[in-house]
Amino acid sequence: MLFKTHIMLGFLIALFGIDYFAPENQILFAFVVILGAAFPDIDHPKSKIGKKFRPISYLFEHRGFFHSFLAIAGFSFLIYGVTGSVLYTTAFLLGYSSHILADALSTQGIMPFHPLLKFRLKGVFNTGSIYEYILLLCLVGLSVWKLFSM
Repeated sequence: MLFKTHIMLGFLIALFGIDYFAPENQILFAFVVILGAAFPDIDHPKSKIGKKFRPISYLFEHRGFFHSFLAIAGFSFLIYGVTGSVLYTTAFLLGYSSHILADALSTQGIMPFHPLLKFRLKGVFNTGSIYEYILLLCLVGLSVWKLFSM
């Protein structure tokens, strides 16, 4: 999936998360969810976040470790260790998981058990296809609806 699709999915999840978790700082909560939604592509040298952390993007296979369940668990423990906050760890976990699930829908897929298994979970949508843009449009529409229904 494209960066903008991941960001919009993260934003929509943040809006629902704000209703459910009622964080004191809604903007920070939304930022952490969106950061989590963008973070897994740190392993791609041409991604928005990968360009900022080039050594990581060259050391790891795209849609390998950073797109695995092991990474989700590891980064969740790391975020909790740094912040001590279940709320913001959950926010990051929601965003990160949304990214992994969205990429699992693409034909490139993900390796959910990397590095233990090379099994690839694949979907039916090509990244950047008309179907992704339709999904993006739906995410924008749902986000606007959710913003005005709050």
